Amino acid sequence: LAQEFGPWVSSRAPCCRTAPAVEMRSFAVAGAAAFASIPSALGGDGFVASSLASSVASSSVNDRALFTIWPSSETAAAELVVAQEEERELTRHEEHRDQTTRRTFTSSTVTTSTSTVTTSTSSTSTSTTGPHVFGGKPTEEAFYGWLSVWRSKYQIGIWNANLTDPWESLLPKDLRGHPTRVVQSHGGAAGGVVTEGMGYGIMIEGLLAANGNKTALNLSLSMIKSWLAMVNGPDTAAQPLGGGMNFTGSATQVNTWPYGISTVEWSHFKTGPAGVPAWKFPIDSANIEGSEGSAADGDQDAVLGMVYTAKALGYPDDFVDMVIRTIISFASADIGFPDLYRTLPHGEKVYVPKLGSMWGGLLPPGGKYKTAQQAWCFSPGYFAPAHYRTFRDFLIKHWQKEFDDYMPPHSDGSPTTLDEMVQAFNSAIVSGYNLLWYSSCSSGTVSNWVGVKAPCEDEDALNCPGVPWAHTPYIGAEGGTCSSSGTLFGAFGADASRTAWRVAMDYVLYREESSRITIYDRQGSPDLEEIFGAQRYLNRIVEQYRSSSTCDGGVLGSCFRNTTSPYRMANAFDLKFNATHTTCHGVPNKPESWWAGFMAYPTFTAFVAPYDEIGAEQMTNWMDTFSSICNFSKVDVADFNLGEEPAGAICLTSYFEASQAVISTMIMAGFVSPLEQKSFLQAREKVKILKDEFLPVLERVSAPNAWLLPALGALGALAAMSMAAIRRRQRTISAYSNLAEEMPKSTPASGACESA
Repeated sequence: LAQEFGPWVSSRAPCCRTAPAVEMRSFAVAGAAAFASIPSALGGDGFVASSLASSVASSSVNDRALFTIWPSSETAAAELVVAQEEERELTRHEEHRDQTTRRTFTSSTVTTSTSTVTTSTSSTSTSTTGPHVFGGKPTEEAFYGWLSVWRSKYQIGIWNANLTDPWESLLPKDLRGHPTRVVQSHGGAAGGVVTEGMGYGIMIEGLLAANGNKTALNLSLSMIKSWLAMVNGPDTAAQPLGGGMNFTGSATQVNTWPYGISTVEWSHFKTGPAGVPAWKFPIDSANIEGSEGSAADGDQDAVLGMVYTAKALGYPDDFVDMVIRTIISFASADIGFPDLYRTLPHGEKVYVPKLGSMWGGLLPPGGKYKTAQQAWCFSPGYFAPAHYRTFRDFLIKHWQKEFDDYMPPHSDGSPTTLDEMVQAFNSAIVSGYNLLWYSSCSSGTVSNWVGVKAPCEDEDALNCPGVPWAHTPYIGAEGGTCSSSGTLFGAFGADASRTAWRVAMDYVLYREESSRITIYDRQGSPDLEEIFGAQRYLNRIVEQYRSSSTCDGGVLGSCFRNTTSPYRMANAFDLKFNATHTTCHGVPNKPESWWAGFMAYPTFTAFVAPYDEIGAEQMTNWMDTFSSICNFSKVDVADFNLGEEPAGAICLTSYFEASQAVISTMIMAGFVSPLEQKSFLQAREKVKILKDEFLPVLERVSAPNAWLLPALGALGALAAMSMAAIRRRQRTISAYSNLAEEMPKSTPASGACESA
């Protein structure tokens, strides 16, 4: 049929493009469903046709498509009814989206009894606390473009990290059968396979999977499987290596160096180690000392992705157990639970997020638990309040009595409790916002690295009275400094830029809870006159763009009048354009260039928080303006390697630039939603996991190719007319006994109806 009628379909396809999209999709699905029942002996490939039909049914949402394998016409007919019902639901959603510029998320706040911190939910002084704002179609399209760029960094095989695949029998059931997959990073300290890149990947795919994206679910599971291999470590090291040193017990015993546990090596479900790994791979005998120890930024992003992946799977018990053990390990290795804290004058415990298992936060320069790098150092760009709240709520909702067995004990050997860990996460949120308060400017710029010096008289002591922000941004009264990763102390740079999107996620996921945080003075007493929180911080960035740009991004087209360059917006943060308020006491050194994508894109996410001076519609337009900086018209959104790179300024596709762009546009496009928020695309049944051999076909057919609708519609009509004659000539119908063997080894090329 394709050979005979291909030219006819191609010549007539353009006439169909004026038909209503809903009608064309329904016609195409019906035609492809009929085509799925053509006997394989006569050229009908049920798997390809029905996969294409499923793609068409959900083509209006591009990569959010949910795929189902339809091996027979009977199944296809049943699924057609579901597809048509989903189409009507999507149409209603799209009509609603056209009528409004804001999406309301109802966050589920968990109330806990703690003596650590208190927060209130009153509105900030700059804006009314309200539902977050999201971008329009340009923002969504930019996200799909950057997602394609980002996924090109994925590579099959944990051998890329010089590790062996974990034993299948020691994995949660939903991870079995998936290939391992890693994120390959390049540039600076991040070359190779690092937990930062793996964390970004697991977080992005996990968030999308929770919205019903089956391709994302497969990718997330593949990378989580690799993460567990990284936790176990190379065969040449003491296993599990986790975030510890190369000796037995370093990762699993709380009172060995480094302080805390980074791995829970056993499970009530008889699965393998779970936790946080060394920060960089491959590891061998020559580089192990420079690769050991966890990195908190990558760890927390990976754990967040695991939590959302658990939601996508329907919270299976063995998978939840693995996530619980990972959260416990993160809290201990990267927060300092249970005993690494300071006590404020009124008795509040203060946990300061560390930079990894071996350094940062409140780890002292000497003693039993001394830091491996500069002491008393903190990075606001590592601060992830939405993550900590999500971990806290996940623990509360899914905790079982037997999970007490995984908890690290206090230094005196007494057991710890769930309530204590909840308090630790709450405390880390408040201390992080206080450190952000003392290390940022009115423009929203913030320091890469700042000091949190609060020493105990006994260097071996883990806790004592103290105020970590007493001298922030400096280390102590002596004005000391610290830095790492090639970025400067006290400057707004690559490490600090991530602060904006991390705080934006806090507003999106926990709007009320993040709106007002208790701010403490330098002596550790509450300063009730100061109002600060996620919205207040984000509004600083919004005001900087509004007041300093030489265009109004709230009016579409204003900033790109007679140019494709975003230079009119650069005035907000680029010193070459005389940007103001980018340095202050909290940020004493000059910032990096706004023209680097990893600097600019995170600031765009500030517009998700309402700001009374602008209004929701204009905030949406600002995000669409930012998202129009790059032209993705020649980018293949299904496979970046098959198309061209995005065109325009601030459009570099290297590892770090792409990571910040895809995360930022994902937040602005509305793909980040509270854990218990039901997506309009939520599957009606528990998702059936497709193994990796189907991913190439599914990813290719999910591309929003305009020619696919009319082509399949016409082809389906031809197939339907031929059905009666074909069935009379057929004596038996072959059933697909093994879809993996029947699946084509190559996928249709895009760009012409004939090739389809």
